[in-house]
Amino acid sequence: MLKIPHHVKKIFLEQQMIVVSSVDENNMPNISPRTTFTITDDVIYWIELFRHKSFENFQNSDWISVASFDKEKLKGFQLKGKVTMLQDEEKKKNISLQIIDKLTRLHKERILKQLGNKVPTIASFKPFIIYSSNPVELTDVPLIIGADPAISPFVGGSHMKSKFGFEIS
Repeated sequence: MLKIPHHVKKIFLEQQMIVVSSVDENNMPNISPRTTFTITDDVIYWIELFRHKSFENFQNSDWISVASFDKEKLKGFQLKGKVTMLQDEEKKKNISLQIIDKLTRLHKERILKQLGNKVPTIASFKPFIIYSSNPVELTDVPLIIGADPAISPFVGGSHMKSKFGFEIS
């Protein structure tokens, strides 16, 4: 289990928005902002308000990226991992209350109006790899990699061999 470092959580929470990237069955990319989220030590949860492109893409592939960036400080992070939809009704209620409780008054009113009386769908994202998005850092090189060997094919970019001295196959 990979823990999300405090400095990564801090940027995500300060920016009050994450961007979720997914792909459809034809490998067509999609990005979508989320403003209704919370972060624990190892999971990012968000309210999945609509069942549009991203939601359909999650059914196609559970591998996604989640990112946030502070444009003033030129600092940010991209997390790669897997997304699932919570099934446990009690956990969904608790997470949604945590998320809604932290929203501004106007944002909260809008979200509650869209939800009505129903318990929202909650996405659960567990990162396996964390990259810096800072322009002056090596963005191909992961800052943190989870211990699961199944993720190794997803790590790094085109320069991995020269930076680490080994080849990923």
